[in-house]
Amino acid sequence: MPYDLDFVEMADLKFHVKKFFLRSKSWEDHANQIPFRLNWNSVKFENANQAAVPRRKGVYAFSVKPEYAGLFETNYLFYIGKTNRTLRSRFGEYIDDSQGKNKPRQKVFTMLKMFDGYLHFNFAPLVNTSQVDLAEDQLINTFMPHVNVVAAIAKIKPEYQYLYE
Repeated sequence: MPYDLDFVEMADLKFHVKKFFLRSKSWEDHANQIPFRLNWNSVKFENANQAAVPRRKGVYAFSVKPEYAGLFETNYLFYIGKTNRTLRSRFGEYIDDSQGKNKPRQKVFTMLKMFDGYLHFNFAPLVNTSQVDLAEDQLINTFMPHVNVVAAIAKIKPEYQYLYE
């Protein structure tokens, strides 16, 4: 039986292919560990959940969580960020970005639109700015999420730059 190729669908499929950096050595490397505890919480990324996000500074991450009956819990890490304002206000800025306000960054806007309904906003409140900065740097350099555009390690090790096309 010959294959029935739909080239429009094939182009759409290519649009959905994402690169993920999954290097277990990076996760295990003691130098990549954060020297303090992160207490993570998660809410589905929708306007109604903004009040559940604390008014504290911290780090956050967007993950895509498929809803598929009978499947074990699955998450794809797409973006890591920080805020020295409040996590709640940053959540609200992303809600605005998802609606095309505030001139959102292209990769962020694409993530927000493409995975609308499946995004989760994961957050860890922190005490001070130095903790926020260190946690974000360590997490980005360890996991190199697809939507982040720069990781310091990629500047040092050019072999990682292809992740940020």
